[in-house]
Amino acid sequence: MANVHDYKFQSMSRIGNDLCSMNVSDKQNVERQNYLLTNYYAQDSNMTQPIMFATSQPNVNYSGGNQVGIGGANIDTNSKLMHQEQVSTPCKLSLFHRPYLTVPFLGRGRGDPVLESQIVQGETFTNRKTSNPVSEVNFSQYKNYPLMPEMEETMRQSSRVIESDATEGWVRGGLPSREVHRDRKS
Repeated sequence: MANVHDYKFQSMSRIGNDLCSMNVSDKQNVERQNYLLTNYYAQDSNMTQPIMFATSQPNVNYSGGNQVGIGGANIDTNSKLMHQEQVSTPCKLSLFHRPYLTVPFLGRGRGDPVLESQIVQGETFTNRKTSNPVSEVNFSQYKNYPLMPEMEETMRQSSRVIESDATEGWVRGGLPSREVHRDRKS
């Protein structure tokens, strides 16, 4: 059996490598590579065109990166803004009108030195208890319990002091209200 071979080494024999189809294949490959490898930021790293486009539209806000742009293109502008001398005071800015146009007079007016010295010094008496041991009044009659004869009679009655003597069937915490309501119906 006879075989015909092209003895050129490294020759391609697929249909995609045919000369008539290589032009279309190469063109598609080049366009795809251009699309994937194009760096749109290198041309306009300061975002002038996107900013112009965004600000020309109503209700469209844009936000860039934090301080330095892509690739550090605006590092000079950032350095000028960050390291310049501060011209305004670092206080809170309030944009509303003051309710009072001036500050009211906060002075005391005419003073009375004698009265003021008495107020400042005050009294030397520091004990604030009602039953004061410093005073010479005898409080022993008030210390003994009960104070009045009517109260003494009331306290001697056990029904005034002991709950179980006051009410028959007394329950600690009071009568159960559900049972009282139930007993009234029957």
